Amino acid sequence: MKWFKQLSIDRKLNYAVILLLSTALLFASAFIYINTYNTVDEIVEANSKEINKQIILNYENYFNDVRDLANYIELKTKEVEIANQESLHEIYSNVATLNSDTITISLVKMDGTIAATSKLNYSAYEDLTERYWFDRAIDNEEVYFFSTPHPQDVFVDSNEQVISVSKQIDYYEYSQKYSGVLLIELSTEQIDTLAKQTNLGENGHLIIISDKNQLIYSSTDKCQNSTCDSNVIARKIIIGGDFVSIDGTDMYVSINTIHGTRWRIATFINVDLIGSSKISIFFLLSTVLVVTIFISTLIASILTKQITRPLNKLKEHMTDIQHSDHLYKEVEVRGQKEVVILAAAYNEMIKEIRGLMNQLVDEQNEKRKTELIALQTQINPHFLYNTLDSIIWLSEQNDNEHVIEMVMALSRFFRISISRGKDIITIDKEIQHAKYYLKIQTIRYSNKFEYTVNVEESIKDKKVVKLILQPIIENAIHHGISTEFKGQIDISVYKKDGFIYFEVMNNGYGLTDEQIEEIYEKIQNDNHESIGLKNVVQRLKLYYGERSGIHIKSVLDESTTIQIYFPLEKG
Repeated sequence: MKWFKQLSIDRKLNYAVILLLSTALLFASAFIYINTYNTVDEIVEANSKEINKQIILNYENYFNDVRDLANYIELKTKEVEIANQESLHEIYSNVATLNSDTITISLVKMDGTIAATSKLNYSAYEDLTERYWFDRAIDNEEVYFFSTPHPQDVFVDSNEQVISVSKQIDYYEYSQKYSGVLLIELSTEQIDTLAKQTNLGENGHLIIISDKNQLIYSSTDKCQNSTCDSNVIARKIIIGGDFVSIDGTDMYVSINTIHGTRWRIATFINVDLIGSSKISIFFLLSTVLVVTIFISTLIASILTKQITRPLNKLKEHMTDIQHSDHLYKEVEVRGQKEVVILAAAYNEMIKEIRGLMNQLVDEQNEKRKTELIALQTQINPHFLYNTLDSIIWLSEQNDNEHVIEMVMALSRFFRISISRGKDIITIDKEIQHAKYYLKIQTIRYSNKFEYTVNVEESIKDKKVVKLILQPIIENAIHHGISTEFKGQIDISVYKKDGFIYFEVMNNGYGLTDEQIEEIYEKIQNDNHESIGLKNVVQRLKLYYGERSGIHIKSVLDESTTIQIYFPLEKG
């Protein structure tokens, strides 16, 4: 370690930064990769099960509605004498009309004939006791039986596929109690509609199978019979989930039962991309590690040279005056030779510097106050914090497209805000600055508003005081955009009668005349703290004089328009 002690400050800093940063990045990259590799399958499994549960819930809600409808029909059937077929037909017909999924509603006697139906001009098998839905209803009279799709048993001339819902119920004929089977034939369209409501990704699909392992429904044309790979896998797993391969594609299957129907739903989600994602993550982390170490080494080298070069120059300068006759208490310092020499010179100069430092501190405090005020006119910390929070949230949601859009818009927004220290920019740059701000806010507010920007082409290259449009747009968003309806912000920039106008209109609730007067009063009141409209107006008047200003007009429950203006030529 003796050789290390003899090194100069810049070399020690370089080696230390490279070693620490390389070690930290290496461990961090390894931890991230291992953790990601081990948890990615768990995440896929959890997400797949959650999607399956949601699909199950959708179907259970639908079948619960069907059972509620059937219970209502059963109740009404008991209240009406079967001899009064017209009343019972009217009840069945009305219920079938109100429910678009219902094809027919019928009451079947124990001899297989139809006692009543929702449509009088029906055709049916002579003996419906041969139908398996009839047998299942008789076998278990306490529950509703949901059949697999099949041709209609009522209106046998129709080719439409239906699902039969059947249950044994009681009815009365001439005050005598009898038993029969309530039959409701449902369209299969709702089964398909519910399946299409969930996006299962590329090649992802779902199938529905009965308790007898019969294929009821498939969302893919590749699985339209009971011998397809998906159906075979679903019959083996019964309930639960597992990673499987179908036609060379790695998938995760999750299977659950629809309550009250004995049907099972199997969802298949493509996980082929997970393997390639693991490889991509490895190469990405490796690239980031190498590039970061290289850049850090370069930056560390530049920074250490910038630090030690002036220190060495200051050491040489102070060495020349270290023998001056100054009374001070010596400070004993141990460390690098540059620091020891600098401390010796410091001890000689401390008394004179103390007075100068007091004065410098006062000046620096005033300077900081001025800088803070200047920064407040350009950057809204809350906007920056909220934007960064939004970026983090989008990143957690894997919405990389919007993350990239927000980061690019934020970078360009602040680049124009700074403008290399310039206070005057072109109107085109000012409009770009506003568009980046609107882009960020549009993503943040999940497209709660739309906007248009119209700029007269002939004035795009005209100069203007920067950052005068964004505060007005910010007011329009915060005070003019409602969560109850889609917001609209229209921005217009044009010239008229020797003046340039910036106009911002929103379709919010509007302002009363008293509210507008209050805003004007706050703008003109020097004692009122404000960094919004007041700041814009003050900077306009400072640069353009009294020929510039602001107009506010509003129509309640329709719109609010804020218009700032200044001379086309400064003069």
